[in-house]
Amino acid sequence: MSAAEKTELAPIPGHVPLERVYDFDYIYDARLLENPHERMKSLHKEAPPLFYSPRYGGHWVVTGKEELRQVACDPELFTSVTRGIPAMAEQPVLIPLTFDPPRHTQYRAPLNAKFTAKGVAPLEGAVRAMAAGLIDAVAAQGYCEFMNDVAEPLPPTLFFNIAGMPTDRLKEFRQLAEDATAAPDPCVRMTSIKKIAAILKETVDARMAEPRDDLISEMVTKDFGGQRLTPDEILNYAVLLFLGGLETVVNALCFTARYLALHPALQAELRADPTRIPLVMEEMLRLHGIAMAVRRATRDTELDGVAIQKDDMFMLMVPAVNYDPVAFENAESMCPGRKEALATFNMGPHRCIGANLARLEMRVFFEEWLKRIPEFRLDQARPPKFFGGLNLAVRSLNLVWG
Repeated sequence: MSAAEKTELAPIPGHVPLERVYDFDYIYDARLLENPHERMKSLHKEAPPLFYSPRYGGHWVVTGKEELRQVACDPELFTSVTRGIPAMAEQPVLIPLTFDPPRHTQYRAPLNAKFTAKGVAPLEGAVRAMAAGLIDAVAAQGYCEFMNDVAEPLPPTLFFNIAGMPTDRLKEFRQLAEDATAAPDPCVRMTSIKKIAAILKETVDARMAEPRDDLISEMVTKDFGGQRLTPDEILNYAVLLFLGGLETVVNALCFTARYLALHPALQAELRADPTRIPLVMEEMLRLHGIAMAVRRATRDTELDGVAIQKDDMFMLMVPAVNYDPVAFENAESMCPGRKEALATFNMGPHRCIGANLARLEMRVFFEEWLKRIPEFRLDQARPPKFFGGLNLAVRSLNLVWG
């Protein structure tokens, strides 16, 4: 079924110039489902850096880096307090994502130290041991379904252990996370968020009764802006951590493995000189952005020379921003050591708190993978499968070697 058959086209508001209208469905677009990041590149060739899509009630889509900066760095004008795209019946509360400063700052500041480069450095040994174990389990067989066998278990298990969340239901959790971020039906999204909250309530209640050395316990014991978090606030915070831990790095690992499978010469270079891996991983993170974000205009304004009306909705298409030819020289090329900062982790107060952990996981994993696995390639009989939504995501990735 085509995107046009799955979702309706909303009328174009009178203040939207027709030359800014471009039909793009961030969940069902056929080219996105075929090759997500090639589709991100194409947006710059076919649409302006700020365009209007009539899908899901109608919304603006930001693909330019300067336009992203203006929106993401001005929470007073472009708020994170939204019902999403498509709009849910009620406002989801995901702390601190759905809050603006100063409350966002109060919620986030007490946990910042845990996620600095220095804060995540002690986790390297655990990441390396877990990665080595997963890789060794598939190395001798000469093939793997990379998503399920390797990528899916690693970041969620690591992060859930840090957070103090259960790790024994990853498959179920991944489906709930997909429903919460990629379902076209807003009722399904809200229901999934509530199911996640119900699962995590037992853990939150246990930490409130007896804190341990984990993130949820820190939410229980730390001071947030002069006060302790309520049980509901802790639960809402835990739901956001749950969603973050399940999506971004899992898919970044998969897209990077796919890229390397298509570029055997780069594999050989990194095996010969592993010191290049950190710079190459930074470019992999740029070329394979994952997460998007939603904003709402709080008043009439102007952006990129276009009139914006109060309550206009915005999809920050961050993975496409990384291909902005105005911001990045040779934007489609893999150029380790770039001076331009990638947009993958967003900008402004909502810049991803887990960026340093993601970099650590990517570097350590591929150090171990390239050390243990010989030249690998895509399984031509079973091509990769992808899906859309608020994250560009991999459904399956079959690799072979030997």
